[in-house]
Amino acid sequence: MSGYKSSISVGDLGYFLDGWADLIEGMGEKAEEVKSATFKSLRERQMPDIQVEEYLGSDKLTAMASRDYVITSTFPGASTAIYVAKFGKDLYVSWRTFIRPVLNKTLLLIALGICAFLGLITGGTRETGGFYTKSQTTFSFGGWIGWTIAFVIVAVLILGFVGRFWKGNVLAYFFVEPTVFDADDITAMSFSAHKSILRALDSTGFDISKLRLKQTFKGGRRGEDV
Repeated sequence: MSGYKSSISVGDLGYFLDGWADLIEGMGEKAEEVKSATFKSLRERQMPDIQVEEYLGSDKLTAMASRDYVITSTFPGASTAIYVAKFGKDLYVSWRTFIRPVLNKTLLLIALGICAFLGLITGGTRETGGFYTKSQTTFSFGGWIGWTIAFVIVAVLILGFVGRFWKGNVLAYFFVEPTVFDADDITAMSFSAHKSILRALDSTGFDISKLRLKQTFKGGRRGEDV
């Protein structure tokens, strides 16, 4: 494992989706060996569209404290944080998968562009002139901004209503929702973390049949079991 590690705030990983942990008695001295073997196993899997990196994780509320994590990540905003550490005489291992909300920039920029255009033709241009003078079209910055803001408010209300009606979530169109393909990739990422930890423990001679079983695995989206 490399010496340099990028920093990350664990609070920014998003909402919790799935996870597993166990405390292995009397194996605290094997922490570094298991951590290195887990990282190596993840890299050797050559998972498509999934990054595997080492991070120094910290919490914004306790910035002075930090822990070493191996984190795998994939689109859209999904991460699995793997923590292996000595806990007294024992060995603690865990993985947790999170999803961080990612703004639907494409849809929001299109909506903003439409609102700006409607604001321009509605309040951004004015006709001046009289019966005996030639009419002129002038640009009103204040009118454009004011009408654009009004159309943005209407667009937000429409997107929220449509999202609530069609998908049961008012924010459905404001953030990228994992597709079925994304959900499969996220689920596979969780499985790879779990199996890499088991393989690493097995390589140290530990009988992995003694580990606590994970009864169910969550899918790559909320409310889904696989």
